[in-house]
Amino acid sequence: MGISFTNHNNMQAELGCTLHKDYQKKGYATEALKAIVDYLFGTLDKHRIIASVDPRNTASIQLIERLGFRKEAHFKESYYLRGDWVDDIIYAQLKTEWGNNDKYSKEEIMIDP
Repeated sequence: MGISFTNHNNMQAELGCTLHKDYQKKGYATEALKAIVDYLFGTLDKHRIIASVDPRNTASIQLIERLGFRKEAHFKESYYLRGDWVDDIIYAQLKTEWGNNDKYSKEEIMIDP
């Protein structure tokens, strides 16, 4: 799991998530990303969070969409990886959108300090 603050006033952040295959499909990424989103919006008062997703990674796309992120862009062949040009999909969520999706409300995302 990773967080990067992406602009000069640190009001935006970018999420990153990579799990070893032995730990995938167990809910760990969902739990961790929900906690990170809560921390970024609820504690650090960030304005916007983005996530870059490989369009071939359907599990990550489903996860990020369940967390209320919306697709903002699809960049064709935007980076070179292991001998291939790979597309990149950008998802984002504003603090004002946080908790507005039916699946996860702010209360469900909140964690105790």
